[in-house]
Amino acid sequence: MVNTINESYARFDDVQLVNMTQNGDFDALSELWTRHVEFIKKVTLNQYYKIRPDFSEDFLNSEKLWSYRLGSSYINLAKAAETYDSNYSVPFLAYFAMKNKYAFKDEKAFNTEMSMRNSYCENYDSYEFRDQDDDMTEIVNSIEKCLSGNERLRAFFKKYVETFDELGYVSQTDMAKVMGISRQMINTNFKKIRFIAEENGLEKEFADFLSAQDEAQNYIQKPYSSECYS
Repeated sequence: MVNTINESYARFDDVQLVNMTQNGDFDALSELWTRHVEFIKKVTLNQYYKIRPDFSEDFLNSEKLWSYRLGSSYINLAKAAETYDSNYSVPFLAYFAMKNKYAFKDEKAFNTEMSMRNSYCENYDSYEFRDQDDDMTEIVNSIEKCLSGNERLRAFFKKYVETFDELGYVSQTDMAKVMGISRQMINTNFKKIRFIAEENGLEKEFADFLSAQDEAQNYIQKPYSSECYS
């Protein structure tokens, strides 16, 4: 059952609610928030720990961090709803995730500049998290290249990697929701990609690709534990 603040809004899909928000119906925005707050929370926390815009918040547990970031996430949802166009090729939730990510990157750029001005560069850099691993980039490129004979699978793989990068590390269920396909389709496509990768001698590279996602998931879960400072 869809979470809702008003039963009369339950029959509207996301695009309809966005259009209503753009026409001044702020209850429609509240409906979007209530409907997707768990997804928004997950994406916000994942993106925070990946981008690390403010190292002073790094050691907060997930609930405390969410209480700090809830307001800005709502504002980013409102901005996404304000600028979203139903003609875009991405679902609204993916568009929100992109806007949320850019907001984090803007905040990080600002905080980095301020840290440099105050001669705190070395302290800030110690908390830097690499956005892109060179070895993994090479693996992704190799897998994508071996799929050149199957444009549909190649397009799927490329979109999966891009979506994964946009959202941070979320479940396949959430990934499927944003990509607009079923979880079963994701699994089926990866079975086919694995077969092609193995045929091209990339069995280890494909295994490393899957393993890297698991390792990243474990990494971002560490700050969520109860051992973190509250």
